[in-house]
Amino acid sequence: MPSKGQKQAQKPQAPPASLSAGHDAEIKKVFSRFDADGDGRISPSELAAVSHAITPPPSESAGGREVGAMMEELDADRDGYVDLGEFAAFHGRGRGERDLDAELRDAFDVYDINGDGRISVAGLSKVLGRIGEGCSTEECERMVASVDVDGDGCVGFEEFKKMMSTDAAGAQPAAGVPDGKPKKE
Repeated sequence: MPSKGQKQAQKPQAPPASLSAGHDAEIKKVFSRFDADGDGRISPSELAAVSHAITPPPSESAGGREVGAMMEELDADRDGYVDLGEFAAFHGRGRGERDLDAELRDAFDVYDINGDGRISVAGLSKVLGRIGEGCSTEECERMVASVDVDGDGCVGFEEFKKMMSTDAAGAQPAAGVPDGKPKKE
């Protein structure tokens, strides 16, 4: 294992062949969000940064234990890093439709900051800012409008679910989000 602070260049493992092309693309997109330095591996510090941005831990020690537990579960080859193959294998394990619905609900709940069952423009902006993907209000309005089927100005769970399944099937990203990542200003 490389010493702390030192990464060896390593070719990332390919995701398991059992993944569909759409799911494969989705996994790669999520993986790249975690892999901040783009070296093809998620380090404990990169995992901690994303985890803490989404849900800040009650204490530093609790955050360290949580990241340690996540690394223990994800890092199959025990090299101290999570590569794309390990990440994809973890996300592909035993996923039935109910598991997928539960994962989508968990993802939705991250953006539904006031718990009313809707993602508002303000909520989207706040969460994106928290994870370092700040967007202008106009960009958030365009993103919400692109999936707001019922015209209420917010994204409900069914709209979110439809958007996520459409994206996984390889459809074009929402307006104002050319590569699936909100544009930074």
